[in-house]
Amino acid sequence: MNAWWDGLSGVLKVLYLIAIPSTLALLIQTVMVMFSFGDGVGGGNPSDTSGLDLPDTDLDGVGADGADLLDTEALDGVSDFGTLRLFTLQGIVALLTTFSWVAICLIRGGMQLAPAMFLSALCGVAMMYLVAKLMQWSAKLAENGTFNVRSTIGETAQVYVMIPASGESGGKVTLTMTSGFVELDAVTQTADSIPAGSTVRIVDLQGDVVVVERC
Repeated sequence: MNAWWDGLSGVLKVLYLIAIPSTLALLIQTVMVMFSFGDGVGGGNPSDTSGLDLPDTDLDGVGADGADLLDTEALDGVSDFGTLRLFTLQGIVALLTTFSWVAICLIRGGMQLAPAMFLSALCGVAMMYLVAKLMQWSAKLAENGTFNVRSTIGETAQVYVMIPASGESGGKVTLTMTSGFVELDAVTQTADSIPAGSTVRIVDLQGDVVVVERC
């Protein structure tokens, strides 16, 4: 072992000192993710580690219930890019692991130092970007899986439990959204109650309660 280590050049020694610890860290991260001890790529929470937002999107138009009051379709490209975090713990470990092992392979294969370092750096950055994209996609899937009550405005629904008149609570409606079958508390501002089985349109919100009127 000592003879092997003494036979390495200074650059290879540095690369091995980077490669071995970063590989162990990567294996530990993988085991933690598999057993749900860490957030990892599957956790979809890259903000748990300090990161660089590209860019930092300020959405002051978010309502009290967490719904975006702006045109979400128009902001899709901005918000998607804004959730991309490159410099997370997972990304840095992936960069170091990929960079060091690729550089070791290229140098031991006979490539000159400068091009070997350049190509290995490119591979490391590419791997860090891939990890960031995986985390972004995971977060987006989790976000898309949640139901936003504001998206029901303008939709038609069926009255499940009779809705009392003049804003009194107690009514319920059901409707089918892309996220599945939904049951919501409902009120109406009209002077007449709306019986069960009626078709109504959702016109407004009062917190998580929908305001409806007859179609």
